Amino acid sequence: MVLKFQAYSGGGPNPKFSLYHVWKTYSVINTKGPIGRKTLAQILGIGEGSTRTILDKMIREGSVENTKLGAVLTERGVKNFRGSGITVTPVTIDGLTISDENCAVLVKGMADRIGTGYEQRDEAVRMGAMGATTLVVNGGKLLFPGDYVEPDPSLLAPVRAAFTLEENDVVIIGTGNSYEAAEKGAVAAALSLSDSPRPCWRDGISNSLISADTEAEDLRCLALAVHELVGRLPVTMRSRNHYGVRCEDGEIVDMNFTGPVLEEALKRSAAVRKVSPYGPYRGVPVVVVPIVRKNEAVAVFGIVDITKGGMFEVVARARKERSSA
Repeated sequence: MVLKFQAYSGGGPNPKFSLYHVWKTYSVINTKGPIGRKTLAQILGIGEGSTRTILDKMIREGSVENTKLGAVLTERGVKNFRGSGITVTPVTIDGLTISDENCAVLVKGMADRIGTGYEQRDEAVRMGAMGATTLVVNGGKLLFPGDYVEPDPSLLAPVRAAFTLEENDVVIIGTGNSYEAAEKGAVAAALSLSDSPRPCWRDGISNSLISADTEAEDLRCLALAVHELVGRLPVTMRSRNHYGVRCEDGEIVDMNFTGPVLEEALKRSAAVRKVSPYGPYRGVPVVVVPIVRKNEAVAVFGIVDITKGGMFEVVARARKERSSA
């Protein structure tokens, strides 16, 4: 779990420091301590007042001790930092990023918080990086979010060499005009995951309502309700062990349905957002969310955004297929 730093907030409408600066304070003191406040502020790139605010909080919680030579991490501080859930290292990587200056951050066990990866890129850019590339570990493979084909292994070799990767880990590679900018962007993107709420659909539905063995007939009412809630966009649903239902135009049009994105979400036990590669909604963006119990998806919901990507062609094709069946 990524170490949370919300309690360190500088407060006010224009805070003088970010969560990255708190992490960086831990990192600098860990590697360079004891260190004086003025020198620390220069390394952090923030004012001495903001640096003092961070240090005072760390002292109060027992993570830092002031000595005659400067600030040092206490045993508790070292434990907090090393157990923070992120590991940061420079990497030399070709063909995957847009700059020669790159920083890779390993985030343990947070793949279920990743959507498209664009969120991490945007956070990195907001913090001054040129961009960020997000990868997740799924089925032992290092993949782009929402994809299922592993990129060229030679591109990923530096990442695999840098970290010991486990299932559901996340790697964020920040890139910038300088290593400092790349690090700031990548770490900020990683720390933002700790502020992401755990999806409420995980472990949230009782065994009596939906299980891995729920059949299509028992999904009809729930799927139709969701169909109405989303303005009658096409809705699909199935359980792990049985094909399910497909809703269009206010009615059930298929009682034995599955699809590639539904199956991927079941396999990954994670939300999947991607363009459907085949089937009745080929070429259209689909969002599928699993219902997870004990770390395994027991069922999945899918919503098809026919407002994008060839809406009329897809709807016409689906209706033609139904009428000729």
